[in-house]
Amino acid sequence: MKDRQSDVGVKAALAKLVASQVGGHLALDFCNTAGEHLAERPDELLKDWESFVRWTVQVGLIEPELYGELVDSPSPIDEVWELREEIYHVGLTLALGETVAEHDLVAIREEANAPKPMVLSEGGRVHWRPDSQFASQQLRAILAGEALSLFCSRRSARIGMCGGGLCGWLFLDESRGKRRRWCDMKDCGNREKARRYYRQQQKNK
Repeated sequence: MKDRQSDVGVKAALAKLVASQVGGHLALDFCNTAGEHLAERPDELLKDWESFVRWTVQVGLIEPELYGELVDSPSPIDEVWELREEIYHVGLTLALGETVAEHDLVAIREEANAPKPMVLSEGGRVHWRPDSQFASQQLRAILAGEALSLFCSRRSARIGMCGGGLCGWLFLDESRGKRRRWCDMKDCGNREKARRYYRQQQKNK
């Protein structure tokens, strides 16, 4: 009975979405775990270690079966935040068409060079298997590596930024002519349409 209740609790926890996955790439979805990212004080979506572990499950980085084990071995969230902001800074620089400074890559390189988790083949699937004791470092190493792989590829020219106010979310713009403007039309896109409508109504008064 306790095992069943535990399974139900885990499923309920994992059902709570940490952040929308609109980036089109793992590294960009990681960047988008802060709302209103251009604001002086963004809305932190990775509020603690549990929410980070939950996010890694939701994006398919680790298997759901590992959620409870990793949550029970918490690590400080600060280093996760620091890596995200390093990656976001470089991604934003590329989205704006500016040159990335060498020193902006140092911290990401160091994280990417750290040991990564074991890779296992189970049940017809190949997946990462972090050690609960070193999970933070190992997961950060994967995310940093994913970021560098994107930044060093031709796809980096496709990185765009949402034009919705202070949103600042990043995404891979696969549209013809790179014309995508919003992280999500249902979110920032609709808000902008509402703002335009309001301004038009004010003019017509």
